[in-house]
Amino acid sequence: MKYLLFLILLPSIGFAAAFVPDDPYFDPFTYDGGELYAGQWHLLNQAPVTGDSAGLDVNIWEAWSNGFTGAGVIIGIVDDGTQGNHPDLIDNFENDYSWGFGKDAATNLGESYRGGPVRSGLGSDGDSHGTSVAGVSAARGDNGIGMTGAAPYSGIAGLRLINAEDPSGRSFGEIEAAAILYQGQTDGSGNSNPFVAPSWDSVPVRVKNHSYGPQEGFQLYPGFDKVVNALEESASHGVIHVWASGNQRMTERNPWPTADASKSLSGALPENIIVAALGSDGKYSSYSSYGSSVFVTAPSSGIDGYGIATTDRTGSSEGYNKVPSDPDQALDSPDGYNYTSRFGGTSSASPLVAGVMALGVAANPDMDHRMAKHILVSTSRVVDAGDSSSTGRWIVNGAGNAFNNNYGFGLVDAGAFTETATRVDRVTEQTFYSTGEQVVNRSFASEGDDEISESFVVAVDPAEKQALEYVMVEMTIIGLETDWNTYEGGSGVSWGTFLPGLPLPLGLAMSCSSTIEPCRRPIGNCVGIIMTTSWIGNLSATRIGAKMLKALGSWNSTMIRAMTLLALCRITNLPQPWASSSSFQSRRPMPF
Repeated sequence: MKYLLFLILLPSIGFAAAFVPDDPYFDPFTYDGGELYAGQWHLLNQAPVTGDSAGLDVNIWEAWSNGFTGAGVIIGIVDDGTQGNHPDLIDNFENDYSWGFGKDAATNLGESYRGGPVRSGLGSDGDSHGTSVAGVSAARGDNGIGMTGAAPYSGIAGLRLINAEDPSGRSFGEIEAAAILYQGQTDGSGNSNPFVAPSWDSVPVRVKNHSYGPQEGFQLYPGFDKVVNALEESASHGVIHVWASGNQRMTERNPWPTADASKSLSGALPENIIVAALGSDGKYSSYSSYGSSVFVTAPSSGIDGYGIATTDRTGSSEGYNKVPSDPDQALDSPDGYNYTSRFGGTSSASPLVAGVMALGVAANPDMDHRMAKHILVSTSRVVDAGDSSSTGRWIVNGAGNAFNNNYGFGLVDAGAFTETATRVDRVTEQTFYSTGEQVVNRSFASEGDDEISESFVVAVDPAEKQALEYVMVEMTIIGLETDWNTYEGGSGVSWGTFLPGLPLPLGLAMSCSSTIEPCRRPIGNCVGIIMTTSWIGNLSATRIGAKMLKALGSWNSTMIRAMTLLALCRITNLPQPWASSSSFQSRRPMPF
C-alpha cells in the first residue's frame, strides 16, 4: 500500500442550535473600585491584550456556536471528592457512574451523590480539588448562576480516588485501575460495583480526567501493572483519558524528578493525552511540567488576576474561596462562597481539555484516543513561537508537525477540533515494530555525571510507507536504593535523575524519557514521520549528579517499539495547523 492518507467525502453534517451562556461569572467585571475580574478568559478571552493577557483562549465559542455542548457524553472526574449536589454541578451529576473508593459498597449504594468530599477544611486540607476540576470540565451552563464548564451539558461522574483508603485493603493501584475501568457495571445482585469487570456493551463514560500524579520520577507503586492494563483496556473501548502534566517545573532542587512529565509513569502511557499549562501571557506557566510526553497545552493560572473561575465547595468553611492567605474577593458574593476564581495549575488545564474531548465525542461518537490525538496534532496552534528555553523549542518534524516539549503540539482549539471531528471517518489500524529485548549489562560510574549509549535497529518493511504514530522505550535499570528523604536532603540519586535520550528519525534529536523499571513510555514528538527504511540509532541513559549511596546502578536491558499506522485519518478538507522505586512505593500520587 503506497497511499499515506485516504480522503473520503463524508455527508455534510447539520449543526445543532448555538449554545450561548448566561452565567454571571462568564464575562469580566470590575469590583472593589476598579479591580478586574477577567471572567472565564480560558474559554473566551475578553480581557484587554496587555503584557499579562495575550488574548488567547481555547476557541470554545466556535464549538458552542456549532451546537456542541457535550450532551450525551459523561466525563469521569478521577480525583478527590466531587460535590455532586453543588448548585452548578447537580443538573449534570451522574450518580450511577460515580463511586467513593474510600467507602464500602453498602455506604456507596446508599448515597445520592457518590464520590463526594470526605475531609473537611479549606484549600488543600479538604476534599476541594475534584469539585473545582469538575466545574472546569462540565459545570452546567446557561442556567443563570455561577459559571459554565467547557462541556456545559456533559454528565459528571465523581470518582473519589485521591486520599482514599480502600476498606477491603486493596492497593492504590488496584482501586485506581477500578476507577479507570468503571462504567457503572453491576454485580450478580444488580448493584453497582466497580470491582467487577465491565461488559463494554455500552460505554457511557467516554472521557476521564486525571489531575493528579506522582511526586517522584518513575514512581512505581503496588498494583501499577493493573493500572497499565486498565488504561489499555478502556482505551480500546473508546475511553479517552486526559492527564495533567504536573506542576513540578519550579522547585528548590533542579532538576526535580518529575519536572520532566515523561517520568510520570501513570500519566505518560500512549493511551493518554498529557496537558501542560499556558499562562494568560501566552507563555508556559512557571510550574508547568514539560517533556516529550506532553501532547497539548491549555490555558490555566500563571499571572496574578488570571486564575481559572470554577465551582468550589459550597459555604465559607470548605474549599478554596476563603483560604486566609489567598482571599477571593471577586467571587465572594452573592453566591455564598460557592465559586473560586483562583483555581489553576495543570489540574485546571487538563479538565479543560477533557471538556473539549467531550465536545469531540459529541461531534463524532466514533472518536477514540487515537483519533483525538491525530485531530489535536492537526488543529492545535503554535504559541510562544520564539521560545528558546532550555526545556523546549519549536521544531518541525519530518511530517511537518510543529512540536515543543513545553507545549506539545500547541494550544487546543475547540472550534477546529470539533469541526474536523465531524469529517473524520476512522483511524486505520496500527502496525507494530520492535527491536526485541536487547541485553546491555553495563554499569554507571559511582559518582558524578555518566552516560551509557547503546545502538539499536528497528526493522521496517521497505515495501510499506507508513507514518510513525509513537515510539515506546522500555529500559531496566537496577541498583538505586537512595531513600526519598536522603534525596530531598541534597544527596543521593533518585530514579528521576536519569535522563534517557533517543534521537528521532531524520536527524530530529529530542530528549525523551523512558522507564527505569520495566514499563512502556511514548515519545510523541515523532507523530507523522514516514518510516520508509529501518531505523538505526542510539539510546542513551545519563545519570545526573550525586553519589549513589548504597549501590552501583546498572543498565540491564532495553527494548524499543515503533507503532505505525497505514493512514492518519480518513477525512476531507483537513485544515492546516496554525503557525504562530521500591523505596518510594509508599508515596502516593497527589493532586496537581
